[in-house]
Order: sequence, then C-alpha cells, then structure tokens
Amino acid sequence: MKLIQDHIDLILQVYTKDKHYEDLKNAKEAYIKRTGKIDEETDEYESRMNSFNDWYIFNYKREDGSTIIGDYVQNHEVNDELGQALLNTKYSLYHFSKINFRKQVVIKDVLYSVKFVLSKDNDHLALVEDDLFVGRSVSIGEDHYLLNGLCTLPREVLSSLKKESKKIKKLNNVEEEEVFLLNLERLKTRSIQYGHIESSKIFTF
Repeated sequence: MKLIQDHIDLILQVYTKDKHYEDLKNAKEAYIKRTGKIDEETDEYESRMNSFNDWYIFNYKREDGSTIIGDYVQNHEVNDELGQALLNTKYSLYHFSKINFRKQVVIKDVLYSVKFVLSKDNDHLALVEDDLFVGRSVSIGEDHYLLNGLCTLPREVLSSLKKESKKIKKLNNVEEEEVFLLNLERLKTRSIQYGHIESSKIFTF
C-alpha cells in the first residue's frame, strides 16, 4: 500500500501546480457542482478532500479527454504491473462485509457483486464492520487495496442502494456508474446539511 500511496502523493505534487493548476481548478469546480459544497469546519472535510483528490487523479477528463493517471503512467517510471493496476482502479460502492476467521477484512463491491479480502498492509483505514462507502479499489495480483478517498454512507440505506445498484449495473455504462456514485456523494453532503431528516428520505432515486 505504501508504494501505491507514494505514487499518489507524487501525482498530487506534480499535477496540482504550474501548467496543471488550471486542470485542478476546473476539476474542483466540476466536483463541487456534482457533489455539493462542504464546510471546511466539518469533520467530513478531510475525507471529502481525499475523495476529490482520487476523483481528480482517476476520473476527471481533461479537455483532450485524457486522465491524470493515464498521463502519469505514460510519462513517469511505473512498472507495468503497477501501471496497469492504477489504470484499472475501480470506483464503486462498497460494504465492509465482515472480518473472517483469519482476521482478514472482507469487502463487498455492491455495484459489481463481488467480494475481496483486503491486503494486511491496508489497515490504516478508519473503517468498522458493516460500513457502507463510495471509494476506489486497486488490485495488484492477489493483493487488494482501498484508496484513502472514502465517502461513508448511512448503513440503513444499504438495501435501497443494493436495488439501485442492480439497475445501474444493467446499463453496463461506466459513465452512468460514475454519475450514480457522484450522486451518492452529493446525497451524503445533503445528509450532513440536513441532519434532522432521516437518511431514507434523502437517499431516494
């Protein structure tokens, strides 16, 4: 995991200044437009910034249609296996299913209906069993990792999100999946702003 994080840190160091600053600014405007603005004083602000950083690196399309991660892998020294893993980072809805008898964390990809076991050196994440969240996973061989940009969602909406995920998956369209996931981040923002309203009334589709 440290190797992946080192690359992400380098990407953020290189692609947030100089000629790339305009991309960063445009990406931030697009992200806030799609997920809502969050107060810098809230407890969620740091995790929101991590989510934005991951979206900027892996999902944001620049004017020429390229992504930051594509540019980075092409123009920097990244070994083939890691490069392909980073290019295939999966943005999805996840559920912390359980801790198995081997003390391993089992994660369910709700959108793709698959499960995987987190690599043991991925234990820095502040997650507990039954957590529901939007995030990104990277797989290198048999090792699976979650990136830092996690947007946790209310657990009580799991069943309704499972139903909606099935509808989205049937579309077989990556762009529609991204719209859905960003909308979940937007609804999370709304749930923070309207804490007195039940989550089931906010997470509607």
